[in-house]
Amino acid sequence: MDKWLEKVRLRTRFIILMVGILAISLVLNLIWSTNSQRKQAETQMREKAYVLSQQLDAVWEFISINQDVINYDSDGNYNFKGLHCSLVGKSIGKLFGQKTAYIIRYINFNPRNKADTPDEFEAEGLNLFLADREIKEYYDIVGYQGKEVFRYMAPMTIDTNCLECHGEPAGELDVLGYPKEGWKIGDLAGAVSIVMPIDIYKENTKVNVVREVTFFFILTLLFILLIYYATAKLVTNPLQKLKDHIEKIKEGHLDINLENIKAVGEIKDLAEHFNDMTIQLNNLYTSLEKKVEQRTRDLARANEILESQRIQLEEANRRLLQDNQYKSDFMAIMSHELRTPLTSIIAFAEVLERDKSPKSEKELRAIQEIKSNGQVLLNMINNILDMARLEAGKIELLLEPIDMVDVVNAVDSVIQPLADKKKISYSSQVHRDVPLLNADREKLRQIVANLVGNAVKFTPAGGNIWVNIFELKNKVVILVQDNGIGIPKDKQKYIFNKFQQVENLYNRHHEGSGIGLALVKSLVEKHGGKISVISEVGAGSAFIIELPNRTLPQTECGSNIDHSITGYTFLDRASIEFSDIYA
Repeated sequence: MDKWLEKVRLRTRFIILMVGILAISLVLNLIWSTNSQRKQAETQMREKAYVLSQQLDAVWEFISINQDVINYDSDGNYNFKGLHCSLVGKSIGKLFGQKTAYIIRYINFNPRNKADTPDEFEAEGLNLFLADREIKEYYDIVGYQGKEVFRYMAPMTIDTNCLECHGEPAGELDVLGYPKEGWKIGDLAGAVSIVMPIDIYKENTKVNVVREVTFFFILTLLFILLIYYATAKLVTNPLQKLKDHIEKIKEGHLDINLENIKAVGEIKDLAEHFNDMTIQLNNLYTSLEKKVEQRTRDLARANEILESQRIQLEEANRRLLQDNQYKSDFMAIMSHELRTPLTSIIAFAEVLERDKSPKSEKELRAIQEIKSNGQVLLNMINNILDMARLEAGKIELLLEPIDMVDVVNAVDSVIQPLADKKKISYSSQVHRDVPLLNADREKLRQIVANLVGNAVKFTPAGGNIWVNIFELKNKVVILVQDNGIGIPKDKQKYIFNKFQQVENLYNRHHEGSGIGLALVKSLVEKHGGKISVISEVGAGSAFIIELPNRTLPQTECGSNIDHSITGYTFLDRASIEFSDIYA
């Protein structure tokens, strides 16, 4: 629809709009005229029915008042003539109906003549009169005997003259031999019902509607034609000329003069603006050619610079590849030339340590120092090599179902002697609801061992280290906590950076490569997890690892794991406070 409208010319759009307005106006006028004429006809019929009901009521009252005169002869003797109100009223109504096609009836709920029994419409009117004695008429246009008619009802009430035949006592026979109803003055005696044909009114309504709609159509059409002529003269014709000139401008004829377009108001202003625009475009086009030539020369120079930069970039890439090769070669040398001798040194130290030959205390300390420092150096080299392989994407995880109890047992066997030697209390717990993890066993052991090793390193004698592993919010949480020296808050964001030793920022009592925590972070993230730290100087540190639960079946912890950890309360990580951790 929108695409079709885009192709329609303004003049055509205007015609469509005017036709639409004319059609809508005619429909609205037809609806209004029909309703207006119908209401007018209904009002006329109601007024006519009202007058007729009043006339019939006057006849009824006249007969009622003059009963004594009618029923006495010239000698003053009573002689009932049978000309009672009901007979006269019904007779006049019947005669009137024969001449006019009206139907006039006197009805009530308990008629003496069954022919006077009310139909559905009349019963509704009688009930309405009974419910509200202030209502003096009831009317509507309804269907009657297969035709549309106007029906009108007016209530009839009991007066003094009616009591002779309809008053008290109830059941006593009146002059006509009918039992009296026992009615009182003001009671509803019934109603006069008038049925009026409306064919003549419908025909008059149709003629009036046609006359009004025709007049409105002619008037609206003349008005629309006047508007169309004025619009064409003042708007569409000047716009068409303006469009033709613009088409020439689009073809490249920038010397077109638009001042000769005959227009007024905004269109005249538009033509003047377009004329100014063509002058500017002509000037711009002239200068553009010069600028294009200049930009062409500038582009050529820029291309030369880009080519030179491309060559430099290729050279830098070549050097980078060369440096990577040097790095790989260096790692190979580190792996072979350093680890092999270190392994031998550690092995010889262990042989000397186990040797039963007599040794002085100084010699034993030297052997243990060689073994310890060699192991530290070997761990540093292994961490550096692992980090390099991670960065190079050469480490792949060997995923398998892992029981965290086995991982903690492996770490405990190495850490416990170190903790005992330093007189540190060490305990670990794996909760029974921790499921099997789909992970790399060795890498998980390395993660936990590095964190616990750091805790041993930075916890003074007499301190405590806890390892707690549990499930929280569909994640497996590894919590490594100590009450050691802690980490300053402003330094915590650096601890996972490579070659960054936080202790170097405020003490130099501990050796290390500064790569252990960076390696831990990389291994955790490679498993799809994340690591964070909560620490306070002098209070200790808590490292929290969150690993995704791979929804493997749950396992139960082994009996060799300590399940009696107390001394802290772990909450949701978002609400952890040191008052909770070190309680």
